[in-house]
Amino acid sequence: MKQVRGEASPSTRGLRGALANKREADSRARALASTIRELMAVGFLSRRALADELNRTGIPTAHGGKWHYTTVVRMLTRLGMLTLGNGGRINNGQAKKRAADARAKALAPTIAKLQKAGFVSLKAIARELSEQEIPSAQGGKWHPSSVSRLLQRLKRLETSSRTPEENAGPK
Repeated sequence: MKQVRGEASPSTRGLRGALANKREADSRARALASTIRELMAVGFLSRRALADELNRTGIPTAHGGKWHYTTVVRMLTRLGMLTLGNGGRINNGQAKKRAADARAKALAPTIAKLQKAGFVSLKAIARELSEQEIPSAQGGKWHPSSVSRLLQRLKRLETSSRTPEENAGPK
Protein backbone atom coordinates (compact mmCIF):
# COMPACT_ATOMS: atom_id res chain seq x y z
CA MET A 1 0.00 0.00 0.00
CA LYS A 2 1.50 3.26 -1.12
CA GLN A 3 1.31 6.11 1.37
CA VAL A 4 0.43 9.51 -0.02
CA ARG A 5 2.38 12.41 1.41
CA GLY A 6 0.58 14.02 4.39
CA GLU A 7 -1.79 11.11 4.99
CA ALA A 8 -1.56 9.22 8.25
CA SER A 9 -1.40 5.46 8.31
CA PRO A 10 -4.37 3.61 9.83
CA SER A 11 -2.37 2.88 12.99
CA THR A 12 -1.37 6.54 13.37
CA ARG A 13 -4.98 7.64 12.85
CA GLY A 14 -6.07 5.14 15.51
CA LEU A 15 -3.45 6.43 17.95
CA ARG A 16 -4.48 10.04 17.35
CA GLY A 17 -8.12 9.07 17.84
CA ALA A 18 -7.32 7.30 21.11
CA LEU A 19 -5.37 10.32 22.37
CA ALA A 20 -8.23 12.62 21.39
CA ASN A 21 -10.68 10.35 23.25
CA LYS A 22 -8.43 10.37 26.33
CA ARG A 23 -8.14 14.17 26.27
CA GLU A 24 -11.91 14.48 25.91
CA ALA A 25 -12.53 12.07 28.81
CA ASP A 26 -10.00 13.91 30.99
CA SER A 27 -11.69 17.22 30.17
CA ARG A 28 -15.15 15.82 30.97
CA ALA A 29 -13.90 14.38 34.28
CA ARG A 30 -12.31 17.70 35.27
CA ALA A 31 -15.57 19.48 34.46
CA LEU A 32 -17.43 17.14 36.83
CA ALA A 33 -14.80 17.15 39.59
CA SER A 34 -16.41 19.94 41.63
CA THR A 35 -19.84 18.27 41.38
CA ILE A 36 -18.34 14.96 42.52
CA ARG A 37 -16.57 16.65 45.45
CA GLU A 38 -19.83 18.33 46.50
CA LEU A 39 -21.73 15.03 46.34
CA MET A 40 -19.03 13.30 48.37
CA ALA A 41 -19.09 16.13 50.93
CA VAL A 42 -22.80 15.62 51.56
CA GLY A 43 -22.44 11.88 51.95
CA PHE A 44 -22.49 10.17 48.58
CA LEU A 45 -19.22 8.30 49.11
CA SER A 46 -19.80 4.89 47.57
CA ARG A 47 -19.52 4.44 43.82
CA ARG A 48 -23.08 3.14 43.60
CA ALA A 49 -24.43 6.09 45.62
CA LEU A 50 -22.58 8.53 43.36
CA ALA A 51 -23.97 6.82 40.24
CA ASP A 52 -27.50 6.90 41.64
CA GLU A 53 -27.26 10.57 42.60
CA LEU A 54 -25.73 11.61 39.25
CA ASN A 55 -28.60 9.81 37.50
CA ARG A 56 -31.21 11.30 39.85
CA THR A 57 -29.96 14.83 39.22
CA GLY A 58 -29.97 14.25 35.45
CA ILE A 59 -26.25 14.61 34.84
CA PRO A 60 -25.51 12.45 31.78
CA THR A 61 -22.37 10.47 31.09
CA ALA A 62 -20.04 11.57 28.29
CA HIS A 63 -22.16 9.67 25.78
CA GLY A 64 -25.46 10.85 27.23
CA GLY A 65 -26.24 7.62 29.05
CA LYS A 66 -26.79 6.58 32.65
CA TRP A 67 -24.11 6.35 35.31
CA HIS A 68 -23.15 2.94 36.63
CA TYR A 69 -20.69 1.73 39.24
CA THR A 70 -18.04 1.18 36.56
CA THR A 71 -18.42 4.58 34.90
CA VAL A 72 -18.04 6.25 38.29
CA VAL A 73 -14.94 4.16 39.09
CA ARG A 74 -13.37 5.12 35.75
CA MET A 75 -14.07 8.80 36.32
CA LEU A 76 -12.75 8.72 39.92
CA THR A 77 -9.64 6.90 38.71
CA ARG A 78 -9.14 9.53 36.02
CA LEU A 79 -9.45 12.27 38.67
CA GLY A 80 -7.25 10.45 41.20
CA MET A 81 -10.12 10.45 43.71
CA LEU A 82 -10.41 6.74 44.51
CA THR A 83 -10.33 6.06 48.24
CA LEU A 84 -8.39 2.89 48.95
CA GLY A 85 -8.12 1.05 52.22
CA ASN A 86 -5.65 -1.60 53.41
CA GLY A 87 -3.82 -3.49 50.70
CA GLY A 88 -5.29 -1.35 47.93
CA ARG A 89 -8.83 -2.61 48.53
CA ILE A 90 -11.75 -0.28 48.97
CA ASN A 91 -13.06 -0.20 52.53
CA ASN A 92 -16.77 -0.17 51.72
CA GLY A 93 -17.86 -0.71 55.32
CA GLN A 94 -16.26 2.49 56.54
CA ALA A 95 -17.27 4.37 53.39
CA LYS A 96 -20.90 3.37 53.90
CA LYS A 97 -20.82 4.48 57.55
CA ARG A 98 -19.27 7.82 56.63
CA ALA A 99 -21.84 8.24 53.85
CA ALA A 100 -24.72 7.46 56.24
CA ASP A 101 -23.31 9.88 58.83
CA ALA A 102 -22.99 12.64 56.23
CA ARG A 103 -26.54 12.00 54.96
CA ALA A 104 -27.86 12.11 58.53
CA LYS A 105 -26.07 15.41 59.23
CA ALA A 106 -27.48 16.87 56.02
CA LEU A 107 -31.02 15.77 56.99
CA ALA A 108 -30.80 16.93 60.63
CA PRO A 109 -32.23 20.45 60.00
CA THR A 110 -35.11 19.00 57.96
CA ILE A 111 -35.93 16.48 60.70
CA ALA A 112 -35.80 19.24 63.34
CA LYS A 113 -38.22 21.39 61.28
CA LEU A 114 -40.61 18.46 60.84
CA GLN A 115 -40.57 17.66 64.55
CA LYS A 116 -41.12 21.33 65.40
CA ALA A 117 -44.07 21.39 62.95
CA GLY A 118 -45.69 18.52 64.84
CA PHE A 119 -44.54 15.47 62.87
CA VAL A 120 -43.39 13.35 65.78
CA SER A 121 -44.27 9.75 64.92
CA LEU A 122 -41.93 7.73 62.72
CA LYS A 123 -44.76 7.12 60.26
CA ALA A 124 -45.64 10.83 60.01
CA ILE A 125 -42.01 11.82 59.46
CA ALA A 126 -41.56 9.09 56.83
CA ARG A 127 -44.70 10.18 55.00
CA GLU A 128 -43.66 13.84 55.03
CA LEU A 129 -40.10 13.12 53.82
CA SER A 130 -41.52 11.05 50.95
CA GLU A 131 -44.08 13.76 50.08
CA GLN A 132 -41.29 16.35 49.98
CA GLU A 133 -39.47 13.99 47.58
CA ILE A 134 -36.41 13.84 49.80
CA PRO A 135 -34.67 10.61 48.74
CA SER A 136 -33.97 7.93 51.31
CA ALA A 137 -30.55 6.31 51.54
CA GLN A 138 -31.58 3.86 48.83
CA GLY A 139 -33.17 6.61 46.76
CA GLY A 140 -36.73 5.43 47.31
CA LYS A 141 -39.63 5.96 49.66
CA TRP A 142 -39.17 6.55 53.39
CA HIS A 143 -40.42 3.99 55.92
CA PRO A 144 -40.78 4.25 59.70
CA SER A 145 -37.83 1.87 60.11
CA SER A 146 -35.55 4.05 57.96
CA VAL A 147 -36.61 7.13 59.94
CA SER A 148 -35.89 5.24 63.17
CA ARG A 149 -32.37 4.35 61.98
CA LEU A 150 -31.82 7.97 60.91
CA LEU A 151 -32.90 9.30 64.33
CA GLN A 152 -30.68 6.76 66.12
CA ARG A 153 -27.73 7.79 63.95
CA LEU A 154 -28.41 11.49 64.63
CA LYS A 155 -28.56 10.81 68.36
CA ARG A 156 -25.27 8.87 68.22
CA LEU A 157 -23.61 11.64 66.19
CA GLU A 158 -24.88 14.27 68.63
CA THR A 159 -23.57 12.30 71.60
CA SER A 160 -20.18 11.64 69.99
CA SER A 161 -19.70 15.31 69.06
CA ARG A 162 -20.22 16.50 72.65
CA THR A 163 -17.46 16.76 75.22
CA PRO A 164 -17.39 14.20 78.07
CA GLU A 165 -18.62 16.93 80.46
CA GLU A 166 -21.64 17.64 78.23
CA ASN A 167 -22.40 13.93 78.00
CA ALA A 168 -22.35 13.59 81.79
CA GLY A 169 -25.14 16.15 82.11
CA PRO A 170 -25.87 18.43 85.10
CA LYS A 171 -24.69 17.38 88.55
